[in-house]
Amino acid sequence: MPIKYEFAESKKDGHSFVMITGFEGKVSNLVVPDIIEETPVEAIGNHAFSGREDLVTVTLPESVKTIYGFAFHNCRNLKKITLFDSIDDYYDGVCRQCDSLEEVEITVNNSWYEVIRNFLADNDKTLRFLIQFREAGIDSSAGNENATAQGKTSCLTFPEYVYDFNENTMARTIQFTIAGSGYAFRECVDRRRIDYRQYDSLFTKAVIDGGEIAEDIAIGRLLYPVELEDRYRLGYEKYLSDNGDKVLERLVKKAAKSGAEEDVIDVLKRLIGYEKLFSEETINRAIALSASIGNAVVTAILMAESGPGNDQNDLEFIL
Repeated sequence: MPIKYEFAESKKDGHSFVMITGFEGKVSNLVVPDIIEETPVEAIGNHAFSGREDLVTVTLPESVKTIYGFAFHNCRNLKKITLFDSIDDYYDGVCRQCDSLEEVEITVNNSWYEVIRNFLADNDKTLRFLIQFREAGIDSSAGNENATAQGKTSCLTFPEYVYDFNENTMARTIQFTIAGSGYAFRECVDRRRIDYRQYDSLFTKAVIDGGEIAEDIAIGRLLYPVELEDRYRLGYEKYLSDNGDKVLERLVKKAAKSGAEEDVIDVLKRLIGYEKLFSEETINRAIALSASIGNAVVTAILMAESGPGNDQNDLEFIL
């Protein structure tokens, strides 16, 4: 087996488990097994994959409970990590300097969001979280505002932020400010809940940060509307409608890039099927752009919606 590992004993109860320590050879899409030699895989070791330039995606099993320090540090081509909320211990620097990291997909089985907080604290770049909630058994006890999310998916984009340090020579002090809305968005997550109302209320700040970030936030909330109040839904709809040309142009161009087509097509299908979000003129301009690029699938999606009488069911049948 190319995965390198060692056996360890739990300090709490003495049970044996496997700790992953690396990988022999090259691997772009790393999938860690949940059992090795009939022993559960419960940890990713210190610097296990640090500095690897071949990693693009990482998938961890639910059995993993600990990710030790700098496990994926400086993996500059790593784009996506998939894991569970089973992580009890997340050490410093796990994904630090992973400059290409865009998405973390997490399955929430225990209403435990600490691992999301840790990723956000470890990385000040823009991160998108695709959060899969289990279908049944979510604790609906008092204080758990995410109980209504069971069996659903949430898509949240957290903008980047920057610490800015300035030296005041006269006062002999160093003053710092936080630039960007990303820090405020990160405050919406704690160990046991995600405050969706607070998250949505920050959208006006994200708009100031930049168009693409605001677009991604609005798209994620409309397509995965967990705990989305009508007042915020209307705001997201208006923003995407007002900026329809830019939104569709970016998605059409992104779909033409190698490796991005499938994900972008899914977003386009759902956005175009969203009732009255884009005008006919906006869709027609996107059709012309897609045709000029030569992307037949995207062009077909856009043309299907622009025709009279087409609804989302018709679109799915055509595709």
